[in-house]
Amino acid sequence: MKSLPLLSLALLLGGAAEPQQGVSLKGTVQIKGPIPRPKKIRMNDAERHCSAKVKGEIDGEDIVANPKGFVKWAFVYVKAGLEGKKFDVPKTPVMIQQQTCTYVPHVAGIMVGQDLMIKSGDPVLHIPHVNPKNSKEWGFSQAKVGDERVKQFPSTEIMVRLICDVHQWMEAWIGVLEHPYHAVTDATGKFEIKGLPPGKYTIEVWHELYAPVTQEIEVGASTPKALAFELSERRKP
Repeated sequence: MKSLPLLSLALLLGGAAEPQQGVSLKGTVQIKGPIPRPKKIRMNDAERHCSAKVKGEIDGEDIVANPKGFVKWAFVYVKAGLEGKKFDVPKTPVMIQQQTCTYVPHVAGIMVGQDLMIKSGDPVLHIPHVNPKNSKEWGFSQAKVGDERVKQFPSTEIMVRLICDVHQWMEAWIGVLEHPYHAVTDATGKFEIKGLPPGKYTIEVWHELYAPVTQEIEVGASTPKALAFELSERRKP
């Protein structure tokens, strides 16, 4: 991990009131330097339902970026500054679906104790499986469209890797936190973390191919503050 005084993530703290009486963190995550090529996925012909739909080789989601380097699937969250504070666990589950032998979404955030619903949209066998460092390992089978299973994580972890024991190319990442202040960048590299109360925080950006980057910030009740982040150092194997 490295902390950068200047970053190419343009981050704006807006002053609009959120339900938690806080501010909204908005910004974009950008890669500095050459953009890596995504890994290639060729679904084996044995899984005809999925391979017939994608028709050959497809790009993986380990790197999704536009020509300017604005990157999708970066996980942005408050790493420090909320210690000792308690937050209600959302009743709405976070959903990850199996669609055409891929996980959708590729990256998600969830709170400790919040329901994670894994739902299948494929008429084939899937075995979603996680082996976290801070929680118990679990896995189960789903074999038809509409199969659902709910799990929870009892401990924080950045990040939990979700795989499928049947299809080796299927992969997703889950950030488990004790608070709701996190977001995932979209196809244009944009994100928004809503309702952050005034205080001093460490904000971290995680991406599966890059070393995390952090920045110390101070948020006022309605005072705008500009930050900048960039992804440049590749994650070590």
